[in-house]
Amino acid sequence: MSTDWDVVVVGAGIAGLTAARACAERDLRVVAHDALAPGGQLINLGALADWPGPPTTGPDLMGALLTDVMDRGVEIAYGEVTGLRADPLTVEAAEGPVTTRAVVVATGRRPGRLDVPGADAWEGRGLSHCATCDGPLHAGREVVVVGDDEWTAREALELAGIAKRVTLVGAAPGWSASSTRRLAEAVEVRTGTVTALEGDGTLGAVRLADGEVLDASGVFVYTHADPRSELLDGLPADAAVWSAGDVTGADRTLLTAAADGLRAGLAVVARLEES
Repeated sequence: MSTDWDVVVVGAGIAGLTAARACAERDLRVVAHDALAPGGQLINLGALADWPGPPTTGPDLMGALLTDVMDRGVEIAYGEVTGLRADPLTVEAAEGPVTTRAVVVATGRRPGRLDVPGADAWEGRGLSHCATCDGPLHAGREVVVVGDDEWTAREALELAGIAKRVTLVGAAPGWSASSTRRLAEAVEVRTGTVTALEGDGTLGAVRLADGEVLDASGVFVYTHADPRSELLDGLPADAAVWSAGDVTGADRTLLTAAADGLRAGLAVVARLEES
């Protein structure tokens, strides 16, 4: 059966574009959709200390990857994908439905959230999810970072170069040994949970479960960053649809996302070459 595309990738971050490249290398017709602009989390990152090869930044790495995939014939489409249908496999894209032989869903995660009453009201008034984006607003001031994974540690270290003091609060720290060593040099790490945000108009303090109150002009939240996996709901088990990157619930690291994108891309290639 003729289709509009061989492969549709939903989400043009590092996982999605790595999958797109793997498919395009086999001369498949590939389009990568993104609701806003290509880049995902990469465009919000500064220096990438854990990326192999010459020193680079998130935007520079994304620019190189985007140029690479476009040179290989991948088309970039803008707009939100709202649904997937099987038999025939159809993507409900911004420009209308398109048919495809395979789909890779790389839609990432939602921003982190605090399980604290009224936390949403602090968005834009001290509550943030991006150290590179909003860290400069807190230069020379005290901030709190909430989370317990490798991504949280990376963001805390980014803020340590900006803020006067960074306190990292995690219920069950699960970052790597190398991050533990780096954090010990620049960040105060506390085991615990946040129970309240306090301030008059803008954030002024963060209250912990043990009753301590930490002065803070900003709180950077990475807990409960749920996968954006709705597109995968209700699809038959044998559908030619793969997920890649943060949407799988895997550890939030760039290397993990890139490796997962490659895995998904190669799986698509194998499936389509068999059919």
